[in-house]
Amino acid sequence: MLLKTRGLVTKSVNFGEGDKILTLITDRYGRIQAMAKGARRTKSKLMAGTQLFCYCDFVLFKGKTWYYIDQAEIINTFHKIRNDLARLARCTYLIELANEVVQPDQPPGKLLRVVLEALYMLAGEEGNPEVLIRAAELKVLACAGFKPRLGHCASCGTETDAGYFSPVSGGVLCPACEKVDPYGCRVSPGTIGVMKLMLGWRLKKLACLKVGRHTLKELETTMRAYVAVHIDKDFSSNRFMDSIKNNVTGRLE
Repeated sequence: MLLKTRGLVTKSVNFGEGDKILTLITDRYGRIQAMAKGARRTKSKLMAGTQLFCYCDFVLFKGKTWYYIDQAEIINTFHKIRNDLARLARCTYLIELANEVVQPDQPPGKLLRVVLEALYMLAGEEGNPEVLIRAAELKVLACAGFKPRLGHCASCGTETDAGYFSPVSGGVLCPACEKVDPYGCRVSPGTIGVMKLMLGWRLKKLACLKVGRHTLKELETTMRAYVAVHIDKDFSSNRFMDSIKNNVTGRLE
């Protein structure tokens, strides 16, 4: 039986002489693995639609081990993402993160829409890319059940505007509860405020948000620690991003 679904190619691995095994995040079936027979051959009708970041209408049939792709009608290739290394690294990180939190065979709900909106904006060079990737990161985690508590203490639940963030506890801690996690970090109230906006506003609205370099650095440090605790994965795309930043810094010095 043929199955129809929209999906985003989030991983591609060469297989055999000319095949690919793809990871797709689909609107109907969550995260799936799909075989694209002959997709690496130049005359294949599947070649264009099975590239990384491609968003397509797929026609699939299910085998014993994985799905097989029968058709891939392209909606967007997001090809401009590949024109800039920093943009490529950010988008690669986003789809790696999505792969980790989307469940197999369960519809991803709003999560796929968040990822797609971020890709559309980053490909179109809308807004500050660092702001957008941090906002999309937060929204993806929230959709997956890892929304940090920012207005109330993650330990005792009392309302607080304190600037102490505990990745282990899952959010901010009030002064009385800071000892719960001695490995938490000080975060300025402004950074916490930006995180609240990122969770509450659509990405389109966040395109006009101006965020200072110090706040962006705090956001990056805080979110890396948060993801490390709750997702427990070392993302190769983060190392790629760090190497790009180091090269840029080195040229400026």
